Amino acid sequence: MGFLLKVKRAKFALDKARRWMWKGRGNATNSRKHHWLVEQKLLHFVDAFHQYVMDRVYHSAWRELCEGMAVAGSLDEVIEVHEAYLLSIQRQCFVVPDKLWALIASRINSILGLALDFYSIQQTLSSSGAASAMKARCEMEVERIEKQFDDCIAFLLRVLSLKLNVGNFPHLADLVTRINYNHFYMSDNGNLMTATGSEIVTSRLGKTFG
Repeated sequence: MGFLLKVKRAKFALDKARRWMWKGRGNATNSRKHHWLVEQKLLHFVDAFHQYVMDRVYHSAWRELCEGMAVAGSLDEVIEVHEAYLLSIQRQCFVVPDKLWALIASRINSILGLALDFYSIQQTLSSSGAASAMKARCEMEVERIEKQFDDCIAFLLRVLSLKLNVGNFPHLADLVTRINYNHFYMSDNGNLMTATGSEIVTSRLGKTFG
C-alpha cells in the first residue's frame, strides 16, 4: 500500500505540474518546450507503471484471490490463499527481499522521486517572483532530471529484457511493453537508442509543440 501511494503521489504531482505549465503555454521558448518534453517522458512512465500496478497486478491478483477463497475448505486454506495473494502482488511490484528485484525497485523509486523534483521546479517557476538566477538553477535541475531518468530507463529495460530472455515472466513482458511502447526506447532486437534522450524525444514528439 505504501508503494502504491508513492506511485499515485508521483502521478498527482505530474498532473498538477502540467496544469501550471499549461497556463504558460503561450511562452513557446526552447526552454519551455524542453520542460514539456521532460514532463511527457516522466508522465508516460508513471502513467504506464500506475496502469500496470492497478490492472496487471492488483486486478488480476484480486480475481485469483476471490477464486481461491471460493474453493477454500478450511481456515488454513483461506490463510494459504491470502498469503499467496500477498506474495504475488509484492513480487510483481518488486517489493520482496530479492537482490534483482531490489535493483529494479530502486530505479522505479528514483523515477518517482524525479517526478516530485520536477513538480517542485514547476511550482517555483509558476510563481511570478522567480528570479533569473532561480530560473537558471531550475534549468540545470531539469537537465539533471532528464539525464537521471534516461539512465534509469536504460537500466530497467536492459535488466527486464535480460530477465525475459531466461524465463517466462508474463507480468514483466507486459511492463516492458507499457514502458517501451512502440519501441520508443529500445528496438525490437534489444538495442537501446544511441541518441540522447532529448534528441529522441524531440524527433518523435517535437511536432506536437510546433
